[in-house]
Amino acid sequence: MTEPFRPSAACCSTPAIIGEPSSHQGSFIKVDSMQIYASGPKDSSKAIFIIYDVFGFSSQILEGADMLAAQGYRVFMPGFFGKSPAPLSWMPLDGPEQEDKLDEFCEGPGNTGETLTKTEHLRQELQELEPSIRKWGLIGYCWGGYVAAYAVGETAPFSVCVQLHPGFPSSEIAGKVSVPLLALCSKDEPESYYKDFKTALRVENRFEVFPEMVHGWLAARGDLAKPIVREQFNQGYQMVIKWMQGHL
Repeated sequence: MTEPFRPSAACCSTPAIIGEPSSHQGSFIKVDSMQIYASGPKDSSKAIFIIYDVFGFSSQILEGADMLAAQGYRVFMPGFFGKSPAPLSWMPLDGPEQEDKLDEFCEGPGNTGETLTKTEHLRQELQELEPSIRKWGLIGYCWGGYVAAYAVGETAPFSVCVQLHPGFPSSEIAGKVSVPLLALCSKDEPESYYKDFKTALRVENRFEVFPEMVHGWLAARGDLAKPIVREQFNQGYQMVIKWMQGHL
């Protein structure tokens, strides 16, 4: 039984940043009519499946995918929302009407159970397309981090999980997580936000808080024109890379 993702106050109040266009290293492929950003060597034996946040393909999140791919991983990021991700104009949310729209989005296009089904179907399709892959890692951002916690349950096909400024499901779900888990949190995800989830984990885990960063700094909320954000954006992805290297 899955529960819908409920955005935190910070998720609803932090504006998205439209980053400068940059030259990305990967390309888009189509699998079952879904656009998937693919980056990294096609003959890699290790792949990373990314569940993005509700804003879809931001410049910052594609840059992060390329940083992972540069380490030799084959990286896939499906466009779960097609051409209709949550509009950047929703952030920050302005009143109950827009808050209701985001809740409806997370229950509709962002439905947890349906996303899990799509994730496993796409992973299997990608595995058939690129049979050199032997192991899979999973990364989720915000909404995607929430979904990722469900995806690494007791029969997970993934070897490792990373949650980036994520939503956290119940302690019951945490108790079923079966792979090493890294969570990188901003100042908007304090310990009180994830304490119950972390306590219930029975696997190797690491939680790191970036006290100067806002929710979403590793994705669409990261203002990379600011030196401190760029520095901690890079630092966060280096932590992700190190975690992957140790467990994938």
